[in-house]
Order: sequence, then C-alpha cells, then structure tokens
Amino acid sequence: MVTEGPTQAASGQVEQLVDRLKRCFVDELEEVGPDADARSLRLFDVWRQVSLRRIVDLAESAEASFLQGRLLPGCTLTRSAVETVAIQYAVWKKLGALTDASDRRGIHTLLMSVVFGRRDKGDDWLNKSMNVLTAIDRLDKQFPGFRSQYDRLSEYAHPGLAGGYGMYVRTEGEGRRSYFGQNPLRLEIGPWGRSELERALLVAVTFNDLLNDVRPRVQALVGHHG
Repeated sequence: MVTEGPTQAASGQVEQLVDRLKRCFVDELEEVGPDADARSLRLFDVWRQVSLRRIVDLAESAEASFLQGRLLPGCTLTRSAVETVAIQYAVWKKLGALTDASDRRGIHTLLMSVVFGRRDKGDDWLNKSMNVLTAIDRLDKQFPGFRSQYDRLSEYAHPGLAGGYGMYVRTEGEGRRSYFGQNPLRLEIGPWGRSELERALLVAVTFNDLLNDVRPRVQALVGHHG
C-alpha cells in the first residue's frame, strides 16, 4: 500500500516575494574598463545578480516541490536558499564596515571571495568562499531563530530520521506494519519547510533593498559613476 501526501495550496506570499526580487533582474551589464576600481564595482553588480537569481531559482523550485507534497527536495532547496540569504546579509554587513573605513582593497577581496570563492581546491585557490555557518550565525543575531531553523532544515536534508523515515514511512499497530510513499504521514507543509522559505525570502527582499542603498557608497569610494 502506498499513501501519497496531499497536493498543497500555493503560498501567495512566496510568489509575491519572488516577484519583488525578479524586478531587480537585469539581462546584461555593459563592458567595463580594465582598472581595478571599475572591476570592483562590476564584481558588486555581478554578485547581486547572481545572488538574486540563485535565491529565486531555489525558492521557485522549493515551492514547486511543496505544491507536490515533496518534503525532501522542498526542505533541501529551502536550506540552500537560507544559506544564500545569510551570505547576502554578511556581505551587506561587511560592505558597510569597509566603506566606512574607505577600504577599497578590502571591498575587492570580499567581492572576489563571494563571486569566485571555493573551498575544494585548498591553497591552490586564492579566493576562499565565505563560511556559510558563520554567516548564518551572524544572521541569527539580527533575526533570532534562523540558526535553529537552519539546523532543522539540515536534519531534513540529511538521510536520518527527519530526512528519511519521517518523510517516507507510516507505521501502524503493535506489529509496526510499514507503508511507504511520498509524505505518507500527510504532514502539513507550513511547519515542514515553507515557513522557513517565506522567512528567508522576507529577509532577502529586505537586504536586497539595503544592498541597493549601499551601492552608491561603493561607487563613490571606487571613484566611478557609470
């Protein structure tokens, strides 16, 4: 016997927040000169577009999974969205401090790390990506509860109780007869990931606006007004 979970109702808030982020999409950026300051501002603009598109891509994919009652991909994608939003917050916070200090080199190094950073190449790769857990902990100080929500999403993403047995098995009776299916316990989506997705998108919209406000400060510091 296979019991399928119910089709879920769409979340209007997710759609509205995603649409707000999509309004900031651009299709292309004009050519930029070879000097370092111009490249720093270009890195900022590229990073913002990449972050926006990553958040939207993850959110739309997570919501599609939630609509189908597919908890595992929905929660796993939401976890990645939370990570991206945390990095977005951390960059905004660091940019504020760096622009206050007129630290052009620091801004360039920060942007290189979030655009070209990776951690799988060891010391052979100069640009180390920002630590996600550190970013989440910093976000948690601004919005308490984000770390605990992230930890819960991580349990769903990992192949343990929450991410395995709890998503695909329903048992009955003292003999523990087992039935398998997609969300056979018919768990509600809201407390199983969508609430975290909505909260992450609210923060993403907030800090996208704040990053828009900080861009003129970066632009003025590097001395380009294109």
